[in-house]
Amino acid sequence: MKRWMAVVLGLMFLFSFTNQGIAAENKLTISPDKVEVGLNFKGTTLNISGSVPENAGVYIKVSSPNDSILDLSKKGKVSLFWMNVENTSVTKVPKLYQVLSSRPLSDLTEDLQEKLGINQNFSAVFQAAEVDRHSESGPVKLEKSEAKEFISSLVTIYKKAGLYGINESAVQVNDGRFNARLQLPANIPQEKCNVTVYFIKGGEVIGTSNESFNVETVGIVKWLNNEAIYDGPSYGFLSVIIALMVGAAIAFLFIILEYRKSPQIAR
Repeated sequence: MKRWMAVVLGLMFLFSFTNQGIAAENKLTISPDKVEVGLNFKGTTLNISGSVPENAGVYIKVSSPNDSILDLSKKGKVSLFWMNVENTSVTKVPKLYQVLSSRPLSDLTEDLQEKLGINQNFSAVFQAAEVDRHSESGPVKLEKSEAKEFISSLVTIYKKAGLYGINESAVQVNDGRFNARLQLPANIPQEKCNVTVYFIKGGEVIGTSNESFNVETVGIVKWLNNEAIYDGPSYGFLSVIIALMVGAAIAFLFIILEYRKSPQIAR
């Protein structure tokens, strides 16, 4: 009995070291691991690197949590005028969703692409998203068939903003290591974002790695955000004061320009 216990403990000890070795081998490096959004922030480049198993393809998914909320309106013709005929709110959608790879996505089966959430049509977003129609009696949840139109519009908006994208040549593999560069736009969501790397060989996932990076506001941007969230009246008052000052400055500038244009009487 003692001999069997010793064998089991030995195998468990060996297995733990094997797992640690695999984890170390597939460890990701994310740079920067913290993105600071200040007043002059215009976006930044995220570098992702790590080791890759031999002859494996590298597929990377970079995403934010499913907490984006956006109000969308559907326009239609009413009599002679075009106006909003339906107002909705789209929820449970990530604001950031980027897919990078070293090989074409078409090398994988459609089922595997959908399972990993790395297909061209962002099916994972459509599956998780919910759409509520605004009505006098309160929000009404739309069926998936009805919601598809609004989710598709939101995906298009995020694509144009540089928040959603597919890049099948962004990952470079050399000497057992991979490197990828992702351009993050200025309007990146300010929260913890996830990076998931899938190593695929022969149509099967042979390994995965996960890491995250934080996006945080700093300086006056952070102060303004906190004021807007925690002290609404003060933020509103400050906004009015700034608007009045800007308006007065523009009016003063026009007065000066008009004065310079007007003819002067010679003395």
